[in-house]
Amino acid sequence: MEIFMTFIVYSFIGWIWETFYCSFKDRHFVFRGFLLGPYCPVYGFGVSAVLLLVPDTGNLFSLYLNTIVIVTVVEFIGSWILEKFFNMKLWDYSTLPFNIEGRVAVPVSLFWGIGCIILIKLVNPPVQNWIHDFNELTHSWGVILILMIFLADLISTFIFTISTKKEVLTMIDDSDKENATIKEFRLKHLFTNHETAANRVKVLDLLKNKPLKLKHYNLRRILKNYPNMNLTKKR
Repeated sequence: MEIFMTFIVYSFIGWIWETFYCSFKDRHFVFRGFLLGPYCPVYGFGVSAVLLLVPDTGNLFSLYLNTIVIVTVVEFIGSWILEKFFNMKLWDYSTLPFNIEGRVAVPVSLFWGIGCIILIKLVNPPVQNWIHDFNELTHSWGVILILMIFLADLISTFIFTISTKKEVLTMIDDSDKENATIKEFRLKHLFTNHETAANRVKVLDLLKNKPLKLKHYNLRRILKNYPNMNLTKKR
């Protein structure tokens, strides 16, 4: 139960970070995240994996190197899953040096390593205390409720996205190689958005002209809140 709560808490912290940063860039509120709830699981998986697999021996350099390896693996798998099952590329590091298939890159991993060190050393101790108190206060029923909500969110998002993507795949043009997500690590675009990808605009226009249905809601929300994403036909 504590492992799951650690995952949820850091997924929520990751959501806060991304929502704040992207809202600042867009000059309006941006609800980030692939799921409906306020969490970004890639952050939760990354930090939880580091806490489980990397022993804190007191050697910061060793901790930093091990952290980089784990978060890189988690980010690569997360990117592969999104593209394989949902035909979405929420980030692309193809223009960065030492990248692997555009899914991960050394400069990005170095940055995430620093962030994880800060979380482990400064943020995690009070977080673990809070999780312990929360479990005792709710007698673990609070954790079970959060787990049920998260699973319902995960399953519904998967079903809605799979059913909706069949309607939009015919509009995807893979000949357009420019993926605007690469702007995330172009210095001049740190605080402004790059020109959006053509595929994203096409699908947004399609969804706007369709009757409002629950299965279309999440895809439209993701497209609106990820101005730099791209859609692919890869399966």
